[in-house]
Amino acid sequence: MLAPCHPSLSPGSSEEPVLTTPPLEPLLEIVGRLEAAGIRCALGGSGLLAALGLTETVRDWDLTADAPLERLLPCARGLTCTTAGASGVHADAKLVFPSLAVEVIAGFAFDVAGRVVRIPTLVTGRWRGVPLGSPEAWAVAYDLLERPLRRDLLLEHLRARGHSPTAVALLLAEPLPQGIARALAAL
Repeated sequence: MLAPCHPSLSPGSSEEPVLTTPPLEPLLEIVGRLEAAGIRCALGGSGLLAALGLTETVRDWDLTADAPLERLLPCARGLTCTTAGASGVHADAKLVFPSLAVEVIAGFAFDVAGRVVRIPTLVTGRWRGVPLGSPEAWAVAYDLLERPLRRDLLLEHLRARGHSPTAVALLLAEPLPQGIARALAAL
């Protein structure tokens, strides 16, 4: 009888799980263009979860930037991209590079019961050359996107590894729903 193994490990391997992501080079190119233009950006979404060791699969790269879409557009020169404005719960804009599996969220924000909740771009370190976003900010984002499993992964990570009081204070200054506000305050 064969012993069960982790699905992303090679049979007979004791190595770490294999991380599945889109190519990193296009992400690094977009980050380089944004940073060269003086625009702070940070990796979020499943890329942030992967960097923290909380997931093994990244479908696309999500960057946030505290800059309007008009300021991001020159960074896309020569690349195929589309733009999207606010829709549904999103109160932000996006610059999307479909063939590169990269999306840049301009002014990350959500419409919550008629009020705008802004999610700041906070750089917490670097992973493989890419600036990392705030786990606190993405826990809030996942709560507002009604993705409780991802929210809870990040909250548990913050409980185990510590949190940024600055990030928590910035987020608690926003008109957050009570549940996520209580969870942040309890960190």
